[in-house]
Amino acid sequence: LKNAFNERLVAINRRLGHAIDVFVSENKVLMQTFLAAQDMFSGGGVMPPSGRINAFVKDIPSLNSIAFVNANGKESAYFGSGAKMHYQDILPAVKAETINGGNILIGSLRRNPARRSLLLTVAFPVSLASGFDGAATTAGEAGQNPPSPPAQQPTKGAAIAEFNMADLSKLIDAISIKDSLALIFTKSGFLIYSSEGGLSTTINNEYIDKIAALASMAKEGQQVKIEDEEDVGILSVHARTDWLIYVEQPISVLNDSIISSFKSSLRTFIYVILAIAILAFVLSATLASYIIKPVKVITKAVNQVEEGNVANLPPLPIPNNEIGALSLAFARMLDSTRIKIEDINQDRVDLEELNQSLELRVGSRTKELRTALNEMIKKERLAAIGQMASIVSHEIKNPLAVMANAVYLIKTRLGSDIEPRLQKNINVIEQEIKQANGIIEEILGFARTREQILTTVDISIYIKDILLSYPIPKNINLTTEYYPSPLYIHIDTEEIKQAVRNIIGNAIEVMPAGGQLVIKTKFEKGNAILSIRDTGPGIPKEVQDNIFTPFFTTKARGTGLGLAVVRKVAGRNNAEILLQSEVGKGTKMSLVFKKIEEA
Repeated sequence: LKNAFNERLVAINRRLGHAIDVFVSENKVLMQTFLAAQDMFSGGGVMPPSGRINAFVKDIPSLNSIAFVNANGKESAYFGSGAKMHYQDILPAVKAETINGGNILIGSLRRNPARRSLLLTVAFPVSLASGFDGAATTAGEAGQNPPSPPAQQPTKGAAIAEFNMADLSKLIDAISIKDSLALIFTKSGFLIYSSEGGLSTTINNEYIDKIAALASMAKEGQQVKIEDEEDVGILSVHARTDWLIYVEQPISVLNDSIISSFKSSLRTFIYVILAIAILAFVLSATLASYIIKPVKVITKAVNQVEEGNVANLPPLPIPNNEIGALSLAFARMLDSTRIKIEDINQDRVDLEELNQSLELRVGSRTKELRTALNEMIKKERLAAIGQMASIVSHEIKNPLAVMANAVYLIKTRLGSDIEPRLQKNINVIEQEIKQANGIIEEILGFARTREQILTTVDISIYIKDILLSYPIPKNINLTTEYYPSPLYIHIDTEEIKQAVRNIIGNAIEVMPAGGQLVIKTKFEKGNAILSIRDTGPGIPKEVQDNIFTPFFTTKARGTGLGLAVVRKVAGRNNAEILLQSEVGKGTKMSLVFKKIEEA
């Protein structure tokens, strides 16, 4: 079947080539007859009357127009109607192949959208009479011939004819191309014919990519077989025109033929069984009843299998004879088919589970890599901050200490009789030195990482102790709310103290005119929670994602490390930070610790 499939494509390809040969040959014979009748090849040297030539052009339905050019490629005469033929692009080939070489040249193709036609240019070698070697004559000059000059020896020239290719379409349409795609096109990608659209009289972009790919595969003088998962095609180069002929058929047609053949064989097998049953019935009524019943059951089962239904087959009779053996063989075949189908389904399920497992593993590894990358970036940043902190401590803190000592010495020398203005300036210097030292301490505190000392404490008592030593301004109304029972947590007390002081300090700073500060401890879902709420201006949503980023600050003066230290400390002590803020109403920041039993 596959060989027959390929041979059919080859045969269609050859028939298309033969149709092109017939089209070219018919027009060649017509032209040569015309040229011979006009005495173009003779030595008479007399130009035929224009009227005779125009009449001949009209008598050939496929001939659109004809031009005569001399050995120099100059047009001597033109006959035809409609849009004038353009052949300047093939003149070099006409001079080399036709005029000098004496060969017929298959030239270019063009579309005539006005008449919905496809035109082919063909050049024929001729001997031009003297009248054709002079000034150009056109179809509009038909009727009176110009005075004929004295007869001269004919010279070499060419007759360039333009043929309507409708006759080629008729020849191709006579070829059976059922279920196949046929394309005829030039090596430059000009589509001449397609089995789906017929003669390509309009620009058709449907096959541009396919034609470009096929043109690169063409081999002179050879048929090329092109096969992929869906189609099989035969590509050849037409020897006379250099056109490419491609015939393609879907592999599904071959598969349908194979299935049809299999069904036919299966039916034949069934018919043989039925014939044997009928013969047995004729030979013996007893044996007939003994054989026909199981055969009917088997036939029914076979028909169900043929329809693809293998689930609800009737129970097969198994007599102790050849029919029983057939039933057993058929039953084994069905069992084997069911097992294979179940194996295929199980393989599909296993494959889906494996894909899901791989996706989960890839996702897990990706998450781990992303976490590792973030940790590495964080460590690099901390290392850079540590280096910067070391430089700041060495280059700035020491001069600040010198400045503080100098101010102290000046105050001591001046004693108590200091002018108020001078005292004010000295206070400003001391305040700025204190501010600078505070910034340096913040940077050092963020960059410095020490070995943790973990202790179990009751969070409520721990917060009370911190508040005893923290200076709360008088304009801040402090409210505390402690959980009545002990809430034990396991933390580094010094680190958490720094974090709590930073949160309280930020809350006080955003309420310079005074406000409410609420500190609360509570137990919720197995966690000990410390919350600190202020009644300040609140944090805009677009800023909330950045407030824990190192060096990010919205204050006029500040390092942006206070909350960065809070996040660092929370991470080191396995605590979670929760932020709730509303512009105009205040901010609530909570530290969530895992509650533990008392040690």
